[in-house]
Formats: sequence, structure tokens, C-alpha cells
Amino acid sequence: MSKSRAGRKRGGKQRGFFYRKGRGWYALQDQRQIPLCYEDGQPIKDENAPREEVQQAYARFLLDRQKEAEVIGQTIILDVCMAYLEHVKAMGSDETHFHRADSLFDFCFGLPARYRDKTEGVAPKELTPKLKRQMKRDRIHDGYGRMLVHELTWGDIDAWIAAHEKWKGGVKTQIQAVKRALNFGTERELIEANPIKGYRVPKSQSRVTYITPEQEEACYQNCHKPLALAIRVCIRTGARFGSEFARLTAQHVHEQDGRMEWVFKAEEIKNRKRRIIRITDTDIIEIARRQMKQNPSGAIFRNTKGEPWIRPTLSRAFLRIKKRLAKKGIQLDADACMYSTRHTYAKRILQGYWNGKPTNIETLARLMGNTPQVCRDHYLQWSEIDNEPLWEAC
Repeated sequence: MSKSRAGRKRGGKQRGFFYRKGRGWYALQDQRQIPLCYEDGQPIKDENAPREEVQQAYARFLLDRQKEAEVIGQTIILDVCMAYLEHVKAMGSDETHFHRADSLFDFCFGLPARYRDKTEGVAPKELTPKLKRQMKRDRIHDGYGRMLVHELTWGDIDAWIAAHEKWKGGVKTQIQAVKRALNFGTERELIEANPIKGYRVPKSQSRVTYITPEQEEACYQNCHKPLALAIRVCIRTGARFGSEFARLTAQHVHEQDGRMEWVFKAEEIKNRKRRIIRITDTDIIEIARRQMKQNPSGAIFRNTKGEPWIRPTLSRAFLRIKKRLAKKGIQLDADACMYSTRHTYAKRILQGYWNGKPTNIETLARLMGNTPQVCRDHYLQWSEIDNEPLWEAC
């Protein structure tokens, strides 16, 4: 004979509500227990409360739930995205907010991110007749922001991706921004469900690209000094250009016995592991010292306007140089980007480019702040030391 659950009194034939001993009358909603209340909003805690009052409270609960469902069913995508970005702004990093806002602005309005008001999440800039004309000319797609959330389909995501032929390897992060916004909406009960749940995000395309010394020199000759400095420092240190180089401050820099370390706390790094960039190159050490004198507070590396570098501006600046070099007949790898500076560091360290001493994958991993497996996956083809046993075994 099964034992009845202690502390709970069923509501007779009305199986939707019950009494919890010492707590009051409750109803169930999606496995959650919601207290039933009198008309004035006070919970019904009396076990012997008139049955009619409990039933009326339950009826009010059902009516409120129906109204909530109607509201949820009328929620548009833009509202969910705005709520999500407010959450990211409060809980996440400025860089995460910046990139997610760019992606969701494109998704909601069908316009390039340069039309976004950078202080207002997914809101567009203040509209002027001239700006309206520019928007009309540069519109990528119609935008999905005014669409009801439950009407969004996988086909809409496919169409959004197809509208951006130049995204290539960036598709994954764009889709993730939309999925995370909708997942947030579901968790916060702004919407009933994520309509694109299960949509497969494509795997990242690994862009292991290398900048030759000749290409590197051509970059320096065809770009402004702050960008040339950024490329030089990132190639020589292996610093992640957006999260390490751009955020470097005097507080990160430590010197001892002619050597320099850039030390980042675990919470400042994407993989949440303390990161140390070791530098012995006297030119780079002198560059860092000079930059700290010029910018004793805040980021020490800055653009031509004197503002701290950020990932998007560095990326775009590099791509402009790439196009400029192409016009002069100097071709970089098709996938070359600012992150190629880090790949270049990896290849040169493995092959002993700067000190004449080739190293192995394990040492490279420690220098780059990666795991050995990540370095094997990306850079093993460049390692002479690690590949030598394969030749010996042939």
C-alpha cells in the first residue's frame, strides 16, 4: 500500500491545487508551486479556509496564467534581444556586450553594425534624412526584430546567414548570439520556448594563417604607426589582440633582470586561466616602456585618435591594410586576419625564428596560454621537433 505524501492536502476533485502543511494553498505551474492568494494578493495560509475562496483563488490563478500566455505569444524578437543585452551588460564583459549587440542589431534591423547606437544596445543611431538614405542603400535584409518570437523558423536563420556571403568563418558566433538571446528569454519566461532550439551551429573554421617576414614589412610600410605597432607587438609576443594586447595596462607589466612579463588574472582571460606573456626581445620591452610613459593609466596601446584599441577596430584596420597590399600586388593568405599575428608567433617560436632554437608543442602551449592539444590541432605541421620522430619511424 502506497504511503501518502506527508504535509500535503489535495484539493478534493480539483487536482490542480493542494495545501502544504504550515505553508498554505498552492497550485502547480510547470513543476513550480505557486501560492494561491486572496483578491488583495495575500497568500491563503489557513488550512480550513472556505473551499469557495480557495477555488476562486485557483480560478484567478488560471486566468492570470492565460493572460501571461497571451502576452508571451505576442512578444517580438526585438524585445527579447533588448532584455538579453541588458542582462549581458550588467553581468558580462563590455567586449561580450559589444559583439552580441552588433550581431543582434544586424539580426533585428538588417543593417550593418555601424548604424547601431553604441550606447543603447540594439537601438539605431538618431535618424536624419541623410542617415535614412544611407540605411536604405546599405540594408542587408528586412530584419527580424518585429517578428513574433514563435513565428521564427530555422528557414529564417538560413536566410539570414545566406544574406551575409562574407561571413564565412564568423557564422558560428552570429548564430550563437541569437540562440543565447532566445534561451535567455525562455529562462526568464519572456517567451514560452526557443523556436530555433536544436538548430545546429556550424563548427568554427580554423584559420591557421601565416604572415611572412616580407609581408610583415610591407604591412609596416603601408599603415599608420599605431597599427604597425599593434601588428609588431602581437607577432612578437603572441598576445591575443582583442583580450590581451588591447587591454594591456601598466598594472599588468612586471620587469625583472632585463625581462618583462605581462600578467593577466584568470578572470580577465577567456579560458579563465592566469596568463603570463614572457618577453625578452629588447625592442618590444622598450616599446612597452614608452607606451606606459605616454599612457600611465588605462590601456597603454591606442589608435590614431588616442582611444584604446578594441577588437573590431583592430580587425577592420588589418583588413583595410590587406586590401591595400592586394592592390599593390602583395597577396596575404585568403583568410589572413589580425589573429594571423598569433599564428605567426606560433610558427616562428616552433621553428626558432628569433633565437635559433626550435621548440616543441608543449613549450609553445605554455607560451601561448593554450592546452597542448589545442596547439597540436593547429600548429603541429610547423613543429620540426615533434615531427622528427615520425621521419625516424618511417
